[in-house]
Amino acid sequence: MTSAPFVVPPLLLIAVLTVSAVAKIRDPHDTVSVFQKLELPAILVRLRAPLLLPYSELAVAALLLLLPGYSYVAASTLALLLFAAYAVVVGRALRFPYPIMCGCFGQLGLGWITRQTFVRNLVLLAVALITWLDSLRGHGVLQRLTSLGGDAWWLAGLALAVATTTLVVRESRPPTYLAPTAEDDEYHAVPIPYTLLDGPTGPTTVWRLSDAAARLLVFWNPLDDDTAAVAERLPAWQAALAPVQVHLVTRSEWHQAAEVRPDLAEHLLGDPDGETALRLGVHQLPAAVLLGADRLLAGGPVGGLAEIEDLVGAAAEEIQNAAESAAAPADVGQ
Repeated sequence: MTSAPFVVPPLLLIAVLTVSAVAKIRDPHDTVSVFQKLELPAILVRLRAPLLLPYSELAVAALLLLLPGYSYVAASTLALLLFAAYAVVVGRALRFPYPIMCGCFGQLGLGWITRQTFVRNLVLLAVALITWLDSLRGHGVLQRLTSLGGDAWWLAGLALAVATTTLVVRESRPPTYLAPTAEDDEYHAVPIPYTLLDGPTGPTTVWRLSDAAARLLVFWNPLDDDTAAVAERLPAWQAALAPVQVHLVTRSEWHQAAEVRPDLAEHLLGDPDGETALRLGVHQLPAAVLLGADRLLAGGPVGGLAEIEDLVGAAAEEIQNAAESAAAPADVGQ
């Protein structure tokens, strides 16, 4: 068939859709989180779109492969619309005033949405457009596969597949976190990253938490004996830092952590995908960071129980000094 070389683009789309769907099915929470981070309409989450999306991708992939003749046009149209929607969503995310981590291909493609991500989606959209134009011939993929022999175009197809797969898998690396240090030991605050944490009322942004009050986030594992002492120190930390709110952040959803430690439920937050810990430079447990109410880090990250104690002590001293300074004029006037 004269259209034999054009069997490569739909095969590439079928592979991408299948990989994407399987990755999303393995990590359904990531897809829900991505919908929220991308600020897509809330009704989509209520309609369970994040959970249905991977099965829709599998359905489109199956239709691309199996539909014969001019029925194949319907499948290629669905694929074109799907990849166009993906390109629009990614392009919109690039205009956000903060970076977004997207598991667009589950954990396989976990990375930051950058211009490279947009280029990747434009490449996939171009492949989908080629597939759609070719479908007007009325030659289904399976039809052509059964009639293909040795064809030099497979070399070009293989090169295209490798290039596109590289763009899919090789997301840009997350920004390197530089701990705020200086030769004079003065702490230089850096902006609080925009990420999500899971709480009693559902996912919320770290920005929203810090806007309401300064927070000490203590990252720990409630099932790890080495960090069990963290829970014992929580009341003392909260008393020393008031009105700063102290939270224990676990690598799980909030309700799962609350089931393990119901006595600490009001202080727990969840970081299921580990993005918040990553963005804050937390690489060990236990660890802690102090969030200011001005969307700047006020301390940390520090690792180890002793270092957390030092951070709490230093912050408590500053809070006390600030309170004494605020009360001094009133004392003088008495």
